[in-house]
Amino acid sequence: MPETPTPAEAIPDGVAHPDTPHAPEESKAPAPEGGEEGPAPKPVEPDYRALYEKIQADLDAARERGQEAGVEADELRAQVAQLQEQALRGRIAAEYALPPVLAALVQGSDEAAVRAHAEQLAAVAAPKPVLGAGELTPHSEPDPYKGLAKELCRRRCGI
Repeated sequence: MPETPTPAEAIPDGVAHPDTPHAPEESKAPAPEGGEEGPAPKPVEPDYRALYEKIQADLDAARERGQEAGVEADELRAQVAQLQEQALRGRIAAEYALPPVLAALVQGSDEAAVRAHAEQLAAVAAPKPVLGAGELTPHSEPDPYKGLAKELCRRRCGI
């Protein structure tokens, strides 16, 4: 029957319970060769000037990127405002059924001004009522070919 290991043997570099005896000294890290410990190496101090210059360069680059992002954000805000104004004008021009030529002329700084201008353009662009008798308007010449097709059909068919 195999022997059960002690907790110190079962758990490498650790003890299961404080009352359990510690692992033998052999399991600890080996001593440096030669048996003697030499003087500890002197810690090297970092080059603080180089670190400062690197951090300063990183900070300058971050500031420059921040300024570029701010300029780009301002340009995008202006674009958004312009597109919103165009959408407002287009929506109001559609409400007043303005043709595309007149819809492009709608102006105004706010919705009320745009609406008023679109209303004025709609009044100008509205079709004029036909005046006169016999489908003739007082300012136009009669069409000599109007009704010609009906007359020819009537003659050929004998109607």
